Amino acid sequence: MIMKTALFSILLSLCVSLVNESEKYRVVIMTDMTHDDGNSLIRYLYYSNEFNTEAIIITPQLPDYNYNSSGPWEKVNSILDAYSNEYDQLKKHHDYPSPESLIKVTKKGSGAIPIMFLTNARKFKGKIGDRYVESEWGDIKFSDWIGEGNTPNGEPKDSEGSEYLQEIFDKDDDRPIFVQMWGGPVTFVQALYRYKQRNSEEKFNKLLSKLHVYGILLQDITFDYLIDLDKVKDKTCTDLKDVESTYNGERVTPKYLLHDQGHFWHYVFGREEDYIKPMLPNEVNGHGPMTDIYDNGGEGDTPAFLYLLSANRGLNEPLEPSHGSWGSLFVPMGEDFPPGYYHTCGVESSHLKRWVNDAKLSFENRLDYSIKNPTEVNHEPIPVVNGMDNKDVEIMEISPGSTIELDTSGSSDPDGDTMSFNWFFYEEASTTSELPVIENPSARKITFQIPNTLNDETIHLILELKDYGSPALKSYKRIIIKIKE
Repeated sequence: MIMKTALFSILLSLCVSLVNESEKYRVVIMTDMTHDDGNSLIRYLYYSNEFNTEAIIITPQLPDYNYNSSGPWEKVNSILDAYSNEYDQLKKHHDYPSPESLIKVTKKGSGAIPIMFLTNARKFKGKIGDRYVESEWGDIKFSDWIGEGNTPNGEPKDSEGSEYLQEIFDKDDDRPIFVQMWGGPVTFVQALYRYKQRNSEEKFNKLLSKLHVYGILLQDITFDYLIDLDKVKDKTCTDLKDVESTYNGERVTPKYLLHDQGHFWHYVFGREEDYIKPMLPNEVNGHGPMTDIYDNGGEGDTPAFLYLLSANRGLNEPLEPSHGSWGSLFVPMGEDFPPGYYHTCGVESSHLKRWVNDAKLSFENRLDYSIKNPTEVNHEPIPVVNGMDNKDVEIMEISPGSTIELDTSGSSDPDGDTMSFNWFFYEEASTTSELPVIENPSARKITFQIPNTLNDETIHLILELKDYGSPALKSYKRIIIKIKE
């Protein structure tokens, strides 16, 4: 029995350590380290084995912090110090990045521009999180912050952070760069400006083709370099108050720009009578050193990487914002914007909220990594559908009226836990509301018929595989059914 248990432990360790190692996402985090950013960073670090974290750029942003405030830098370093203290325990579970590697890519930006919707208010007095803040500023114009020379604060527009981003942009790596815009976009925009100036048009365009920018709001007016703010005001549901475009040059267009104009607030606060934050401090604290820093500020920036986590669990393709994911569902911004620009305008926030509990249980399990060994924590089940055992979204091309048979034989759980199966169609991601009927959606094998009336339509079918470990975890398999005569 002892030998069998030891062998199981070895196999489990090998299985877990190899997950996603060859397909990690390249990630750049732009953050102002405001009241909720620290909590989002803590959750991110518990999943940092799934990412190539290429840069963490810290840029103060008004009204939370003035340009010369040490608060944001001290905050990020306190979290990284705590991560250092947890590292030996965490690496028992996965190949986590070393503390030294994370510290090496953490750099300072410059700027401290007010958040977008306060731009022309010129002052702020009030509580932000648990802090009382008073800030004042003058007119904010794009050219004062991006380009040559110094900012109105007397700082060079180029910074340690913007110069370091040049190195990231210059890497010989064709994988997408997932830019999480939690705050402080001014440093990223200055980096783009400088890279364009220093390189050929061909090289700059190649960089743009790799950029996937997830904007939690649009943060500050330097987003004007990527998207016309006047059009955003006129053509979308975003309330930018009296902000106006002050950029007069040619805009640059990343491959994708996702604009969450409000769904993320659910991770900070809610006006519903029965609202409860997705994670409360008492649910997080007391695990490891990082968890003791986690406070009541919420996690407003967490959706910017949740969609990558759910992609690793089979729910979505991260380069298809309209799939719907742990990070919500996005729709195209329309003909007045580039084709890769998406937003959440007109999309119900339920497309974020429906996955909150799945993401929460996953995080609770990661917190256990701080205090338990690999054989004592739960691991996601492994779905297999018709022999397809990877996390990729599968595409089936069929004719109207066809019968589809799907078999989950081979699905397993690394811990030997009991599993349950749930098949469902994701109507909002599909192009039709005329969906087939699955007689027994909890069956391991299902058969259903595509209606004869459907043609040139796409249906999204998802298998949700749940284990009954503690906490219960889910994995998914998405099948896109393309119907064509």
